[in-house]
Amino acid sequence: MGRLSLPITEIDPADDATVRAYELGAQAYLDDAASRAPHPTHVAFRQAALDRLSPGARLLELGTGPGRDAQYFEDHGLSVRRTDATRAFVERLRRAGHAADLLDVTSDDLGGPYEGIYANAVLLHLTSEQLAALLVRARSAVVPGGLLAFTVKEGDGEQWSTAKLGHPRFFRYWRAEPLTDLVTQTGWDVDELRQVTGNAETWLQLLCRPATSP
Repeated sequence: MGRLSLPITEIDPADDATVRAYELGAQAYLDDAASRAPHPTHVAFRQAALDRLSPGARLLELGTGPGRDAQYFEDHGLSVRRTDATRAFVERLRRAGHAADLLDVTSDDLGGPYEGIYANAVLLHLTSEQLAALLVRARSAVVPGGLLAFTVKEGDGEQWSTAKLGHPRFFRYWRAEPLTDLVTQTGWDVDELRQVTGNAETWLQLLCRPATSP
């Protein structure tokens, strides 16, 4: 992964630099996604989320991007609310005939209640504090027994990377134990945690349910 030369403290991860990177690199991102089939580990995770939801269930997708996962879920009977913080992605989805909402996971109301929330390769752009706050808000946005399915990259620390898009994006890496601790502290039980290797990196895939006890 490419690195910027400036120290991480010189960019505020709470600002919109990562969203701006996606706006500027939207076409490059879409072209890259279109050129590759989903990795088998991603396909398996997506199916695991689907298997935990009933036909007709309402699913909030955070960071819809090209919309491939949303289409998969809809093709299998779910009602998906497509959202993204990147205006270019939202506008593209709307031009293709899909309802899509501009939504910033760090600040916007999530709506709901939903039977599930799905966020693939999205929450890895949040700081620890932002992720904790999002998990609390997500807990209030799902029905009792609802599902939260999300993925982050495994590793240590934080990094700004210009890889893939040529513009700086913030990444927060996680190990299984501290991530599980954060999830449980914010009102969730971990139904399943998978450690998988993608095209080049290791990912943590989590399937969570609201905690049944304080």
